[in-house]
Amino acid sequence: MTIDVNDILEVLGQNNFPNQKQIELLQIINYILYKKHYQSAPRGCPSNNETPLEDWIDGQTVMQALHISPRTLQTLRTNGTLPYSRIGNKLYYRKQDILKILSDNYTMFKIRNNKNNS
Repeated sequence: MTIDVNDILEVLGQNNFPNQKQIELLQIINYILYKKHYQSAPRGCPSNNETPLEDWIDGQTVMQALHISPRTLQTLRTNGTLPYSRIGNKLYYRKQDILKILSDNYTMFKIRNNKNNS
């Protein structure tokens, strides 16, 4: 069920509620919608496209974890290999994106036995 805020404001305006009452009613409706949204999802699980804040790390942490330079990190961003989010001048990366890149590029080499069979 979706409720349009404009519909609510229209109903409140038609009923000639005082402004303070309108504000109180909007706060109650907002609280009810908030509770309904977060009670529908399992506790601790993000809903649909939300990512918990703990899943985001900054560029410095990425560079330290992967042992890469700022320029390498920039290259990963510009060629689209590593998605990111920018807030002001700060860049953030999702841990699962980094893990996906690592697993997608994982290569296993067979170790050769260099011992002589003498």
